[in-house]
Amino acid sequence: MKIFLTVTQRSDEDRERCHFKPNAVRNSPNRFQQGFTLVELLVVIAIIATLAAIATLSSQRMIANAASTKCVSNLRQIGTAMGTYVTENSGKIPYSNDPNTIGFSHWTAPLPKLLDVGEGSVKFPLRADYDKATAVHPFNCPTCKTKFRTYAANMNAMCFLGQGGNYALRNMSSAPNLAALVLITDDTQADPAPKNNGKGVFDSSSFVSQIGVRHNGKANMLFADFHIESRARESLTPTINLLPKYN
Repeated sequence: MKIFLTVTQRSDEDRERCHFKPNAVRNSPNRFQQGFTLVELLVVIAIIATLAAIATLSSQRMIANAASTKCVSNLRQIGTAMGTYVTENSGKIPYSNDPNTIGFSHWTAPLPKLLDVGEGSVKFPLRADYDKATAVHPFNCPTCKTKFRTYAANMNAMCFLGQGGNYALRNMSSAPNLAALVLITDDTQADPAPKNNGKGVFDSSSFVSQIGVRHNGKANMLFADFHIESRARESLTPTINLLPKYN
């Protein structure tokens, strides 16, 4: 009996020494049971919002880059058709506008016909089908969602006979420095209003107001040697890039 009491007393002493209390764990503050504080919750929300903004921006950049890549592909196809036209017409460059004010990208013009998207094509049997912002063909830039035929031609370099103009029919072989001469580029139709009144043509006096900036402040440009560059319109020098001195 004495031994039992001694063990019991020692157990009670050890328990007190270790501060063991049956309800201590249950009644002690627990960080996970308390949940987040208001400050912590606001920090989490701010982090989530920041990550969402970064993801949205990255997505927008990817979409813009894809549209610009498609625009370059459009111009490359136009350049191919132009090369065919030059070959089949004794070196003559196709017109930007003809005497009936039919622009180079018009449904009845030579280049759309050569690309099998103009008059007589299976894909666009009617002009109404061709002249839509949603129509998928090389003369509609995918960045522009509300306008159709969204490229402009350099009428200093290409024949322009419409609207009272009188630029002579040009011969490709007689133009110096084809690699510097701009033929076709983005127009301003997809630019913010009110600077979105694209006319489908430009010259050395109107290029700043008629060449667009829809690809990150730049325009995709087709040059006379049929290479393509993305450039700011302000970087063009009229006497070098727009006004060829034909021989």
